[in-house]
Amino acid sequence: MDDERFRVRSELYRLLLDEEAGTASALVPRMLADPDSLTPEIRWCLFYLIRGIGYLAGRNHLFGQDGLLDTLSEEFEVARLRTQRLDNLWSGIVQEDPNHWMQRYESTEVHYSLEELDWLNELLGRLWEVERQRLALEEPPLQPLVLRKRLVGAGQQQNRLANSLLRLN
Repeated sequence: MDDERFRVRSELYRLLLDEEAGTASALVPRMLADPDSLTPEIRWCLFYLIRGIGYLAGRNHLFGQDGLLDTLSEEFEVARLRTQRLDNLWSGIVQEDPNHWMQRYESTEVHYSLEELDWLNELLGRLWEVERQRLALEEPPLQPLVLRKRLVGAGQQQNRLANSLLRLN
């Protein structure tokens, strides 16, 4: 692998895996596992970040090795489709705000540079910090997907039991 490809791959992996580089290392797995647990704004920031990573990986011929970048690109699109309708509604609303970060991102000429990806990763960290503060104030706080599914399942079971008792009376 030539020096430039190796450098780009190292930088992309740093963005994705290094906690000191930003929050992508924590939020990308969360997006893949439970996209509903993130706000549309965070999902859009992640989308731009992952799209940029995919672009740089493709331009530097880093795909096709069934590695992390291949898997991430494919699985991220699957997760993104689950929330696409809500995300597009949110995007339509913020398009009206000329000072929103999405306007800055979409108006820049250099979407796919390592510097731009670093900026997005830093922005993602700020957005996540605000979201964590909001979640701390929420009563009760949003539970992980596994617990939410269990509660829904338990509620459905209680409804069936109540209906059965009503039929007996």
